[in-house]
Amino acid sequence: MLSAHIIRNLRNASKLASVAGPNADRIVNVKWSDGKTGEFPLIWLRDTSPDAATYTISPAMTARNLTMLEFDVEQKARKLWIDGDGDSLKIEWDSGVLSTFPSEWLQMRNPSDQEARKRRRKVYLFPEETWGKEEIEKKLKRFSHEEFMKNDRVVHDFLEAVCIDGIAVLKGAPQGARGAIEAIGDRIGMIKRTHFGIVFEVSTKADASNMAYASNGGLPFHTDFPSLSHPPQLQMLHMLQSAEEGGNSLFVDGFHVAEQLRVENPEVFRILTTHSMEYIEEGYDIHEINGKEFRFDYDMCARHKVIRLNDEGKVNKIQFGNAMRSWFYDCEPSQVQNVYRAMKTFTDHCYQPRNVLKFRLEDGDTVLWANQRLLHTRDGFKNAPGKSRTLTGCYFDWDIVKSRVRHLRDKLELEQNQPSA
Repeated sequence: MLSAHIIRNLRNASKLASVAGPNADRIVNVKWSDGKTGEFPLIWLRDTSPDAATYTISPAMTARNLTMLEFDVEQKARKLWIDGDGDSLKIEWDSGVLSTFPSEWLQMRNPSDQEARKRRRKVYLFPEETWGKEEIEKKLKRFSHEEFMKNDRVVHDFLEAVCIDGIAVLKGAPQGARGAIEAIGDRIGMIKRTHFGIVFEVSTKADASNMAYASNGGLPFHTDFPSLSHPPQLQMLHMLQSAEEGGNSLFVDGFHVAEQLRVENPEVFRILTTHSMEYIEEGYDIHEINGKEFRFDYDMCARHKVIRLNDEGKVNKIQFGNAMRSWFYDCEPSQVQNVYRAMKTFTDHCYQPRNVLKFRLEDGDTVLWANQRLLHTRDGFKNAPGKSRTLTGCYFDWDIVKSRVRHLRDKLELEQNQPSA
């Protein structure tokens, strides 16, 4: 469903003026009264036709009825015309199907309009800017836990901030009360289960199954679980009991560091986007399943590039952990020294003050961040007598988080909403 704001703006902008084609390349040319034009592939118009023969649209689902096995990719149009009364393009197909494309429908999807292309990219909620210390300290978004739990618009704004900035904070949950992680998870969607269970607890303990539990000392910057083929994409931590001193949370935008290296040290950037590291994690974790204590023994092994690029050459994943490194599959022995030098340079950049966001989670605070974008750590801490710094946490995947954002945009008819069909 298009938001009323977008529909109003599109309708006020211009009316359909003419249609021509299809030409030899099977392109339909559309022109609006304000002079804007659009080139629409004929077969794409048939495939996306907003009619009952093409789509099933119900409260439970929006689904495409056509199958590629039966779909005639050479089908033709008998007639095309502009319906002035309805301000729409109509196409009668050889199959007998009549398609009606409202002007605003075409404008939203106009492949010839750069603004429409830019707007469509936003539906994927990809970050458009990276940040250093100065930028994120100005724009880090904090929201009320209480408002998050009862106001869908706050849920949307909090999750949108995580999508765009990679991090956001909830303030003021009831202090010392367990269950905040589960309650927040229910508001977001489905928590991702890992070999540490659904919800885990972080506190210093004997026979620790993770370095975060082993001591009160500081930790190195890292992303969680590079030892998994598909590491969690987001992580959330909730502070149950803060330390008397220290224990601050530190974050670095790995995308920002990668772009610094692309400019300042292209050879390091090349190495870290070319060679994969092997990460290994062995041990066991004890957590609860269906009310019973369960021990899970694991032997995880995966390979990742420290910096991964998408098809457009943009940084879209960072994997860098303190898990064991055992082997280099895609470089010669003579290249390994340079790989280590590159990892050291990347690490040094992470610790540069210009890149580090540092803040303290107070009791009842929660932070959610992008685990494959931001590296995180904590500094050393001292507990108060008889108390132990304790957090609970969980993981999410982007599909669940972004689905929730898009659903809320539709439900609340927000300006950012875009249609699926």
